[in-house]
Amino acid sequence: MKTLRLLFLLAAGMGLSGCPEPPCFGGGGGNTGVPLQTSVVLMGEQVRLPIAPQFVSGCGTGFDALPAPSTLSVEISGPDNLLVEHQAKMGSPSTAVATIEFTPDKQGRYHVFAAFDPVGGIHQIDLYAARDRSAEAPLQSLPNHCGALERTRRGGWLCDGAFMRDGTVLRRFTGRVAVAEDVVWVATETSVQRFVDLGGTALEPAGSLAHSQGSVEFLLGTPDELVLLHSTTLQRVTFDGTELSSTGTSSWQPDLSPLTPPGPRGLLLRAGDHLAVVTSTSTSSSTGLTNRVCPYQLEGGRFVRTATSCRTFANRVVGFEPAVLWMGTETFSGNVFSDLRRLEWGSTGLVEVASLPLGSNLELSTHAIGLRTSIVPVVNVPISSTSPRPRGTVAVYSPERRTLLLELLDSEIPQPLASSHLLWGPTSTSPTQRIRVRPSTP
Repeated sequence: MKTLRLLFLLAAGMGLSGCPEPPCFGGGGGNTGVPLQTSVVLMGEQVRLPIAPQFVSGCGTGFDALPAPSTLSVEISGPDNLLVEHQAKMGSPSTAVATIEFTPDKQGRYHVFAAFDPVGGIHQIDLYAARDRSAEAPLQSLPNHCGALERTRRGGWLCDGAFMRDGTVLRRFTGRVAVAEDVVWVATETSVQRFVDLGGTALEPAGSLAHSQGSVEFLLGTPDELVLLHSTTLQRVTFDGTELSSTGTSSWQPDLSPLTPPGPRGLLLRAGDHLAVVTSTSTSSSTGLTNRVCPYQLEGGRFVRTATSCRTFANRVVGFEPAVLWMGTETFSGNVFSDLRRLEWGSTGLVEVASLPLGSNLELSTHAIGLRTSIVPVVNVPISSTSPRPRGTVAVYSPERRTLLLELLDSEIPQPLASSHLLWGPTSTSPTQRIRVRPSTP
């Protein structure tokens, strides 16, 4: 129906223009142009969308001599593809900016279609309604900047290599560190240590193991099991209630290039006994393939490479969780993304479950992996006609709707970092780390 309406309006416009093709209006720039770009609004809050009629002189006629639009037709479809109630008001005069008002009542994508008649053009814009969950996300703060941040169940903070409670550093670690519930794993080139947070003024040592596997690229752990990605080997370490033990190692082949400079050169995904090693590939310049995922299976206490071939893909890794890989499709501009994709790792391999088009205005945050054990993508929204200040929204997956949605957890953090459980960053007025504990349910 929209295509037929577009053809009708264009045909009508050409009949009224009084000159041969090209017509004297439609498309191109506007005389009072208000840019219409993909943006993010908040569910339950009224949206006021300014929209300007567009004019192009194709007959050597000045804009003042062109006919003015007399009507404005608007349709808004919501996430369920049903029409949404709205109000549309022409400008005064009608060549000025018009306004469209509506209130999104459901999280997800809203498509706005507007047509000025007989002149002024067709306008289409996508808006994503984010759910404001700041009231559900407990607020914390730390005085330190944290590139990597994790939290134990008893309230201890692991900020990069420093373990803190109530703003006081209790212990500093070197090497790679990861938190699993109340367990803190520490891995260096020569040892693996396990600590337990009991809620006091110190971490309780609970196991130590020497190894000769060299440097550690990545950790993936539970309270009683740790998988280490060393420079060329995979190692599995378990805790039996008394001591740590290595149950076996296997080899893996790293590439020369890191996933994100300066490192690491690989990361791990796991679903039960199925493990994946995600790495970069040096063939990217000639084939467009930039990353690969190689499957491993737990057998006899160690993860061994399966007979299934590695999967290669061109999209860039922008996030990861224990069994999830987040990827973005880069445009020719570099570090600009046309969409965000969520892939899940399981017994059948890596499967894409949902994607989110980003349009030309939304920015996808990119950060070096560094010491982080999970990264959840943040969609940044710059100031626009529908967003009075910058917003950082978190991408979440809805299994029920099989789609990606956006959540706002803190409007005071313009460009936050996010993990599977936390969102944090400085505000625009203070360097103090403002932290939100993410709600556990979608």
